[in-house]
Amino acid sequence: MKACVLYGPRDLRIEDRPLPEPQRGFVRLRMGGVGICGSDLHYYHIGRVGNAVVREPMILGHELSGVVEAVGPGVSGLEPGRKVIINPTDECGACAYCRSGRQNLCPELRYYGSAARTPHVQGIMVEYPLVQARQCVPVGDAMPLDQAACVEPLAIALHAVSRAGNLLGKRVFVSGAGPVGCLIAAVARLNGAASVAVSDMEAFPLSVAARLGADATFKADDPALADLADACEVCFEASGSAGGMNACLRGAAPGGTVVHVGFLGEEEVAYPINTMIIRKEVTVHGSLRAYQEFPLAARLVESGRLDLSPLITASYPLEKAEEAILAASDKTRSMKVVLTGPAL
Repeated sequence: MKACVLYGPRDLRIEDRPLPEPQRGFVRLRMGGVGICGSDLHYYHIGRVGNAVVREPMILGHELSGVVEAVGPGVSGLEPGRKVIINPTDECGACAYCRSGRQNLCPELRYYGSAARTPHVQGIMVEYPLVQARQCVPVGDAMPLDQAACVEPLAIALHAVSRAGNLLGKRVFVSGAGPVGCLIAAVARLNGAASVAVSDMEAFPLSVAARLGADATFKADDPALADLADACEVCFEASGSAGGMNACLRGAAPGGTVVHVGFLGEEEVAYPINTMIIRKEVTVHGSLRAYQEFPLAARLVESGRLDLSPLITASYPLEKAEEAILAASDKTRSMKVVLTGPAL
């Protein structure tokens, strides 16, 4: 089978690997789609995501949809031919966080396609991925596999919105119109927000945000963005930039809430505690990955309540992974690029 293997910055190779046999508790899938994530782009271009540095060959990818092809011993409820999406997290199941339903905070959590540990956790950008049955979320036959590959970022958006609390009737601002930022805007509308404004550096992602439900969009350098100062009860920082962070803090109304979703490139940034947090009594939350939200994310797409097709700007076969990654890197024309496999 073909596998997409990264050896270092801009050293991506399509290799042949043996077809894996599922052991106890595992299933083998025919890959439907794999979404290219921002972390995949960072690994490709600079060989790292924050402190996670590629030190050995690593298969990329963690946003996966597929069709069950073979099941190992001890697996029930998943039969060959069943469409599934994958929760890419593998938690310990025994710590206090796991036992309390906050598996996303598990200190032993492993994540597909991650160099945060050595040996690295191999990803699932392969034709026939092997995954644990408990990581599979079954979906109906009518679920488009390319949209199913985008359920993982939708789950992240659902988790971020849950951190903000009740959005009914509130004015919402989202800094950063990447896939997660656009999906936060869509979920905020589903949760009854009175209005949703989104900002970004580029015009193209803002056009996608508008198609997914944003009421107003702003270029990051638009002077009109100043009109949102102190006006939004809930702000989401999804750009992963210091400028976006400050835009959120300026936009937050007194007594409002700010949720940080995007990882900043710098470990330490100037944070205006006195003027933006204390004097406005703003509540600040972090939002990390997702877990419990995966089944809900799948149902929202499967039922048609959320159409993710505006998010998908291109599809490429797995053997053209490098071309796909370069296309996904161009934010003036790309949003979510999906690699396709033998199930499509």
